[in-house]
Amino acid sequence: MTVPQQDKLPFVLFQIKGGLYAVSSGIVREIVTTPQVTAVAQAPLEVRGVINLRGQVLKLIDLRVKLGLPTLRAELNNLIQLLKDREQDHRNWLAELESCVRERRPFKMARDPHRCKFGLWYDQFKTQDRLLRMTLPAMDAPHKAIHATADAALSQAQAGDFEAALQLIEARRNRELAGLIKLFEESRRILAEGNREVAIILSRGGDRLAFTADLVEAVEHIPQESIEQMPVALAGLNGGLRCHVAKRLKSNQTTLLLSDDFLFSPPAMN
Repeated sequence: MTVPQQDKLPFVLFQIKGGLYAVSSGIVREIVTTPQVTAVAQAPLEVRGVINLRGQVLKLIDLRVKLGLPTLRAELNNLIQLLKDREQDHRNWLAELESCVRERRPFKMARDPHRCKFGLWYDQFKTQDRLLRMTLPAMDAPHKAIHATADAALSQAQAGDFEAALQLIEARRNRELAGLIKLFEESRRILAEGNREVAIILSRGGDRLAFTADLVEAVEHIPQESIEQMPVALAGLNGGLRCHVAKRLKSNQTTLLLSDDFLFSPPAMN
């Protein structure tokens, strides 16, 4: 496979599961918000279905599946479940703290907000969603306040003031935990209702198709001298993924250049 000659034509750069990919703008006809999809019975997994674009019916390829990655819907569903689980963790955490004070026994759950399951996830999670980027940071203060309850309440209990310790826990439940639960609910709503995928319409000769991308980032040139063949070992991980590797001019970010042969290749059978 020869290195593509793309000095004159820019690339359309887009994101898939946080990775940066590109396709020659020479075969891109338009980019639209993914329209309603009609499923096709017994279609290969990578074929999401068909879309109607101004009267023309096009096959819609789920590029994540074609690349061997989980679908965006599966990823969102997993994230929604994770947020449900982390919400329940903090309900259970405060309930266990109250039980420990009442029963005069040691509290063994994580006191450091960075060490609980939610804290470990929160500290490393990144998202492109504008609404989610506003909601998640609002969780930080109430989450830390809830965890700070352990040291304060247990200190009061150790001093023999069990009533004050229980009152503090109840206050945290009615204020910080209630607020955190609302933020968990809002985050799940944003994820459930959000559909940030775009469809990139391609045309090659007489063939036309559409494929999904998480986000289109830019249209820009990539220096020819930065384009290299994908290492054979990496290509083999995906059944012979046909692409080149390049460095983005502005950020030096690694970008996978997908060939039109790969994008137009017949779908793998289930």
